[in-house]
Amino acid sequence: MQRRRPVDAIKESILEAKAIIQGRAGIVAKLEKPAAILSLEAILAETDAVMVARGDLGVEMPAEQVPAIQKRIVRACRRLGKPVIVATQMLESMVGAPVPTRAEASDVATAIYDGADAVMLSAESASGKYPVESVAMMDAIVRQTEADPYYGDAIEAGHTPPGVNIPDAIGLAARSVAGLLDLAAMVAYTSSGASALRMARERSGVPIIGMTPRRSTARRLALVWGVNPFLCHDVMSVDEMTEVALKTVTQLGFADPCRAVVIAAGMPFGTPGTTNLLRIAQMN
Repeated sequence: MQRRRPVDAIKESILEAKAIIQGRAGIVAKLEKPAAILSLEAILAETDAVMVARGDLGVEMPAEQVPAIQKRIVRACRRLGKPVIVATQMLESMVGAPVPTRAEASDVATAIYDGADAVMLSAESASGKYPVESVAMMDAIVRQTEADPYYGDAIEAGHTPPGVNIPDAIGLAARSVAGLLDLAAMVAYTSSGASALRMARERSGVPIIGMTPRRSTARRLALVWGVNPFLCHDVMSVDEMTEVALKTVTQLGFADPCRAVVIAAGMPFGTPGTTNLLRIAQMN
């Protein structure tokens, strides 16, 4: 009897889940086993997002290895533009105390400096005595970290070259424009979410608006770094897309008559995964 390699078994499990879900939801791979770390690239190729389950990883392998593994996973996800969540025991002491330890606050900040898309509470908000305080504390740590002048340097240090493909080229071009112009926002008009993901991968620091006619896509984009999801109607032309994008930028409070907006989209409209258009529009 021939045994399957762990990487094959994991890949087949994800593909089986996709076949059952049939696009009705995204798949978040929770990494908690040594076999998952060994199969990281295969998992990233198939999954929609990743969760770094440090608590489970610390049970399955030596605790001293977990920090390096966390950084490896986050770097790999950033390289591919896959959303990554750092989770479990982030503010563990707040299960029973109104404030975290300084080490826990540093732990959350480290995940932000590394470029995680999201940080997640577990028992702190699910069964702890101070759920509201836990959420407020994590929010405060995230905001303080992203306001640190060193944050931009840390994010840039972890940046990797984009892939040799059109969507990544569009994302890189948008980042270049952001470096030259004082943009009010970037807008990704997207059916699948792909163009917003490519913009977020570049970590330009400019607010990203993920405009989509699909409610499921808007919900998925809520996880992605820097993206403000916005549900809109289907557009029929580039001019209509530009008009709707500028109105949305104004509605969300990013408008400035002296600044430009970069808009990325795929043509023909409504076709997932066809990001191939970049337009610069001036606010009226």
